[in-house]
Amino acid sequence: MKDNKLLAALGEKKAELVIKDANYLNVFTGEILRGDIATEDGFIVGIGDYEGEKTYYTSGLVVPGFIDGHVHIESSMATPENFAAEAVKHGTTTVVCDPHEIANVAGEYGIRFMLMSAERADTDFKFMLPSCVPATPLDFNYKALGAEELKKFYLSKQVTGLAEVMDVGAVLSGNDDMYRKIRDARERRLRVDGHAPSLGGKALNAYVMSGIGSDHECTTIDEALEKLRLGQYIMIRQGTAAHNLRELLPLVDKYYARCMFVTDDLHPEGLMRGHIDRVIKEAVRLGADKVKAIISATLTPSQYFGLCDRGAIAPGKRADLVVLDEEMNVIDVFTGGKHGKSKRRAPKWDFPSFDVLPITSSDLKCEDRTIGLVAGQLLTRDRTGEKTERVKLFTAERHHGTGRKAACYLSGYGIKNGAVATSIAHDSHNIIAAGDDEYIVRAVNKLIEIGGGIAVAGKDEIMTLPLEIGGIMSDKPIGELASELEKIKKFAYSLGVNKDIDPFMTLSFLSLPVIPEIRLLPSGVIKL
Repeated sequence: MKDNKLLAALGEKKAELVIKDANYLNVFTGEILRGDIATEDGFIVGIGDYEGEKTYYTSGLVVPGFIDGHVHIESSMATPENFAAEAVKHGTTTVVCDPHEIANVAGEYGIRFMLMSAERADTDFKFMLPSCVPATPLDFNYKALGAEELKKFYLSKQVTGLAEVMDVGAVLSGNDDMYRKIRDARERRLRVDGHAPSLGGKALNAYVMSGIGSDHECTTIDEALEKLRLGQYIMIRQGTAAHNLRELLPLVDKYYARCMFVTDDLHPEGLMRGHIDRVIKEAVRLGADKVKAIISATLTPSQYFGLCDRGAIAPGKRADLVVLDEEMNVIDVFTGGKHGKSKRRAPKWDFPSFDVLPITSSDLKCEDRTIGLVAGQLLTRDRTGEKTERVKLFTAERHHGTGRKAACYLSGYGIKNGAVATSIAHDSHNIIAAGDDEYIVRAVNKLIEIGGGIAVAGKDEIMTLPLEIGGIMSDKPIGELASELEKIKKFAYSLGVNKDIDPFMTLSFLSLPVIPEIRLLPSGVIKL
């Protein structure tokens, strides 16, 4: 029996929607062709000469919907449905996300929250299960998630693999639980993503041999080429804190079939300015071929993740389509053949409490070690003993009331007569703060009072951005979050924060013990 899609493909019935006589990009051949694109029941059924119940005309270029191959939705501070409401405006129709931030805050409960919130959005979410919760055994999070806890989530059709394996030591030491996680994904023919900054040689061989298929931490061409030659896909990251596009862009010309664009971490105001569409435009501005850049954001990620129903304009593919003008701006978006509009109102969820006591100046006893920032990168340098301007960096465990606290010095941040404090501190999301002692005390205690979020303290004012979902997210729309964040960011810059860095995103990564070279944890300074 012929169903509607088959009838429409054969031209025996009018298709639901036809994009008429359009210029469109064939990502298989790299050609820009012309014809009608017929869609039925959310799928493309034919290209050629078709009639539709509805007809859409455009002078723009029709391309497949964009795919972000690696992002932590939590960094936008928004729920998946609110993230989608903004991302779809920029042509993003598929988001491959890793919910390890909320998993570090709330365990399996946090993953279930993300899965349910994503069901309410028109942008299609695919989830990579967080492989390292906590990031390493050194860290202090809400709860550790082993292979057994993760395995049950593979029952969800939304789950498409295992997210960035950042505990390289666990892989290289043959850790049983880590290998169970990798095996559970591979037995289901799903992808395993990597996270291995600066790893090379025999150690990289062993890491890739374990079944890890990608990396998004490359900062140089040589590093990326070594990983490409061993069979990994390279995710070229361009987010709020990490900007790797300029350095890695030459890869796109020759290896666009093995390279894809990702954002990793993106603040709300960054998402308001653009998503994968913005990365494509920047790549073209820097000299990339337009067609190759679009393929890197469509066909390549779809093939890597095994998402065979999208990433191209062809019969049988999802009708996820983007219309671009000559300047590569998004004119219109179709998700499943319909204009994307995200739904709203998810049920209320109760997250673990913010469990830490107020601090005093006596808690700021400091190790004589200095962490140095690297502009435009998540990498840090050990500046201990160097003559450099520095401020205090402080962190406190906040999940179990252990009272663990530590402090050292930070160079390159630049704040004076003030402090920034936040409960967004990758990946375990303890409290982290930078500034002068008395202001750190004020900012941290205000943060505790509001139950998590961001607090900036100056001489006469404290500004806050409360984040009621685990101290890292809010149910507010992206536009509202972006507006509030922009105000508090301006306040931070007025206190002298280095304008070459993002005051909050940069600070939030200073406790992440899987990126070289030196970090501060509640147990003290560690050198990687």
